[in-house]
Amino acid sequence: MFFYDKDIKLGRVDDNTLRKVLSYGEGLMNTLVVFEKGLAPDSVIPYHKHVHVQTTYVLKGSFKFSIKYPDHTDTQEVHVGDTIYFPSNLEHGCIPLEDDSRLIDSFTPIREDFL
Repeated sequence: MFFYDKDIKLGRVDDNTLRKVLSYGEGLMNTLVVFEKGLAPDSVIPYHKHVHVQTTYVLKGSFKFSIKYPDHTDTQEVHVGDTIYFPSNLEHGCIPLEDDSRLIDSFTPIREDFL
């Protein structure tokens, strides 16, 4: 199955975030996430969780990511080319540190709530 960029629109997630579902099928989904403005490194990281296993690739810019494990919280700064693995049902979140920072997120199973 082919997905063409010209046919896929960016959708607004919030006042600083845009998302495009790049491709999906048979339990796997890839998305592009664009953050328009960078935030101060001491900004509060908004957390969320979901049943989906997630990997993230830093396509452009830099981020401060945090994952809440049962016994500790791991917070790291990541840059272009870095990747992160998020187990199912663990709280996690990030803030962009530069304008026009971009991520590629992959999920299994697919995020029906993104379609």
